[in-house]
Amino acid sequence: MSNIIPMNYDDRSFPFTADCWFNATVAAKHHGKLPKDWLKTEATKIYIAELAEELGIAGSGVKEDFSPLLVRVEKGRNGGTWLHPELAVEFARWLSVKFARACDRHIKNLLLSKNFQLTEDQIVGLMVCQQPTSWEKRFKDPFYQALSKMSGLPYFGHVGGCPALFGQITARWVYGVALPDYVYQAAKQAAGDSREKIHQHLKPDALEKVEQQLIAVTNIANCSIDQKDFEARCMAAFPVKGQMKLLYAAA
Repeated sequence: MSNIIPMNYDDRSFPFTADCWFNATVAAKHHGKLPKDWLKTEATKIYIAELAEELGIAGSGVKEDFSPLLVRVEKGRNGGTWLHPELAVEFARWLSVKFARACDRHIKNLLLSKNFQLTEDQIVGLMVCQQPTSWEKRFKDPFYQALSKMSGLPYFGHVGGCPALFGQITARWVYGVALPDYVYQAAKQAAGDSREKIHQHLKPDALEKVEQQLIAVTNIANCSIDQKDFEARCMAAFPVKGQMKLLYAAA
């Protein structure tokens, strides 16, 4: 492998290529493990088979006959087992969650620095996690209190439930502005019909955007005299298309 752009982590250098391929051997050695132990697990075989099918790559079934388009063994300088970018973070998570986060950030930076034209599926992969993170209250009382004051609708805490309008505002002016619609829909689908929250399926970068937008919407609601004023302010502040009448509560 050539054109190496290393990631610095824990006072060590971990090789990535400019195309985001990842030297699993170096990383595994640092964590006292071997890439072959990860590659032979049933979960890994199934994951690679699914990825191969998704990418239209033949010869990567569940019998460890992995395609060199996904897993390569190189000799010489920077030799070892190299993994496709779509496998890098999965493998890194097997080593360490903290290390996986570092790899995820490094790959994103590489993609951004090369100004790649990412597909929607790739962007979803960068922003949405299929397995939920632990629950933490993100939409806190000041947000709902501001909406209550602006709309004149009662809010007695989550125990008493929120007016439907609050959910519409959250979807449109928080998620709808902070995230591309296909990312929001992917996170919503990942949460499914369970009791998990959409924000539990967002990766840190996406979650940060949502939290920043939440603050902005809270501030606008606090400054608005009524719902129409709030909607007008949001329309002026945020580039979202659509009919504002969708936000009005039914008479």
